Amino acid sequence: MTILTCLGDSITDCEHCFSRDFLGNGYVKMLSDCLKRDGSDYQVRNYGTDGFTINRLLQRIQGDSDFTSDIITILIGINDIGLIMNTDRTPFQQRNMLFSFYKCYADLITILAKSNSRIILMEPFLFPWPACYRTWLPFRQKISQMIHQLSEQFQISYLTLHEELNEKARRYGYSEITTDGIHLTEQGQKFLADRLYKLICGYSPY
Repeated sequence: MTILTCLGDSITDCEHCFSRDFLGNGYVKMLSDCLKRDGSDYQVRNYGTDGFTINRLLQRIQGDSDFTSDIITILIGINDIGLIMNTDRTPFQQRNMLFSFYKCYADLITILAKSNSRIILMEPFLFPWPACYRTWLPFRQKISQMIHQLSEQFQISYLTLHEELNEKARRYGYSEITTDGIHLTEQGQKFLADRLYKLICGYSPY
């Protein structure tokens, strides 16, 4: 059996603590269902937590002495951007917060890599709809670049998502892909599940 653990915030969480199988109603559940239909022997675990920042996620992993997994996916960063944008920080403080994000993310990867797990870093995404999130986009880009840099430094997979999701939103309408500019509709979550499945298994389940 292959253990696949999905780490992240509310986009990963999707109320998994309130679902019978503890997988939630988003891409983690969809990915698990695809793997089952394929006959793959995977145990999928949802470790997403609503509101988590990179620091909170790092603290959780540091406090879990029994954390083991064959494959680990990480989707984190939007709440960190929210803190930068919504807490009246000076430009100097914002730069320090970005540096702290990078350091915490590097520490998280270092810990997870000790178990020889296959790690997949997922790019944070954001939509310019509603318009209030347009001012967040430069910080999203900086965080995305940091995560990409870490993927190259540690020689692990980096799954791009932002441009692809925004292209789908422009093509089909933003309300078809995102509920509020940050979170995803069922169609958006299905896209994440499909992208992860293809990366893990090498082909699309749909």
